[in-house]
Amino acid sequence: MGSYRYETAYVSGYIIDMLMRSSALGRMKHNGGDIILFETPRAEQVSIHLIDSGLPLYEIRKTLTDNGKRDIYTLFVLWADMMLPHHGQIYTADDWMEGLYTLYNGCIYAYEFLDRESYVFPIYFRGNTPTRTAEFGTTVRFRNLTCRTVTTHLPGLNDSWRVADFAGVRGTAHDPKGAAVIHTALQEHYVLLGVTADDDREAIKKAYRHLARAYHPDLNKSAEAHGKMQQLNKAYQEILKSLGDVS
Repeated sequence: MGSYRYETAYVSGYIIDMLMRSSALGRMKHNGGDIILFETPRAEQVSIHLIDSGLPLYEIRKTLTDNGKRDIYTLFVLWADMMLPHHGQIYTADDWMEGLYTLYNGCIYAYEFLDRESYVFPIYFRGNTPTRTAEFGTTVRFRNLTCRTVTTHLPGLNDSWRVADFAGVRGTAHDPKGAAVIHTALQEHYVLLGVTADDDREAIKKAYRHLARAYHPDLNKSAEAHGKMQQLNKAYQEILKSLGDVS
């Protein structure tokens, strides 16, 4: 458990740093490692909860209720390897999992800590029944942090709640399937990696490494993995080439 706490604390520091860099953080109020409480530049209070163990639905409801009474927006981010399905896995959701992807418009936000590097990304639950296919999204853009009120109609989670997410004002959770019409090959490469021309090299490399892990044929045995990996490699190389990086 000590190792888990170290990794959670490392991810917490990464999130705070990225919020500061993206100007999404106005004032820090509390950093408990697994709970980060801060104000946005618009004076909205946000509580990010890093979860690395069991999360029953009643605890989700209690956290949302308690935070809502204090005008705090809640964002749950779960340790992917410990708590969530793998990329491409067909999975029957528990009630707490259904509650979370209903709160966050079809996805659950996740984190990973690999080789001393942190990643935060959405995992989409594709389908219309409790049995759905998990699909890893691209790394989040912290500047897209948005506070909103959502209403859920689920047993045990039937009310309106204050939540925060990384979906931006349009509420489309950094989902490449919801991308705008693309007009150039280079733009298509950016969309495939889930980045934009405004992102720096480090953000582009991080997005590529995250997706490469999800689709690498040594780790992903699905029929699509090899072709997807080829597309990712090409997109990454073409973007680097356009930035003058030919190494």
